[in-house]
Amino acid sequence: MGKTIRKIGLEGIKFNAAIGYFQEERLFRNNFLVDVFVSFEDTDSVKDDLKNTINYVSLYEICASSFERESQLLETVAQEILGKIKSKFPVLEHINIKIKKLNPPIKAQIENSFVELDYSK
Repeated sequence: MGKTIRKIGLEGIKFNAAIGYFQEERLFRNNFLVDVFVSFEDTDSVKDDLKNTINYVSLYEICASSFERESQLLETVAQEILGKIKSKFPVLEHINIKIKKLNPPIKAQIENSFVELDYSK
């Protein structure tokens, strides 16, 4: 007998934040896009009630709080988001976080750089 995996996520959350290795990046801020996906085994007991699933508003709030602080590395922000999600939703079996920095400060035509964390229990 198979199992059903419930996946919930947000794509393209936009932030403008003081994150970057160079002081100028933190001073003038950068634009970021964040994708967050989480999943867990669906026990078929989920009814039409938000308390029986993962609230994507909570996922957004976790991301937003992590972008409020100044940081040098995207990896630091991604790890903070991962830790907060794991702590708030211990039922999760898989978490994927991808943070894209738009127009990174490199003398080349680059749409974005990114950091991605992929966690599995």
